[in-house]
Amino acid sequence: MIKFSYIKNDTLFFVLSHPAGKQEFDNNIQNIKSALKFHMPHECSDRVINDIKAFVTHTPVKKAVTAQKQDVTYAERATGDFTVNIHDEKLNSLVKSIQTIIKIKNATIKDKNDS
Repeated sequence: MIKFSYIKNDTLFFVLSHPAGKQEFDNNIQNIKSALKFHMPHECSDRVINDIKAFVTHTPVKKAVTAQKQDVTYAERATGDFTVNIHDEKLNSLVKSIQTIIKIKNATIKDKNDS
């Protein structure tokens, strides 16, 4: 439940991810302080730690996403059989060009399936 820790103003801060973890941590702060008196980690030998505090952060944990690429293909369902009743000439020609593309792609898919 410990996300990370840092030292600021001679205080060792522990950032926890759950309130229950903080409660358990608060119960063990004296044990941690006494353990640090007997064995200070080498990385902290030049620092003086006077106090230990903990708090809970509510920022979500960003999990590493392992993307597994899967080639998923679906059967084309569009046939291009629809009427275009648009009065705007520019929009009408655009929709008709899309309709033509759909019909061409549908024809090539049917040819592949027939083979």
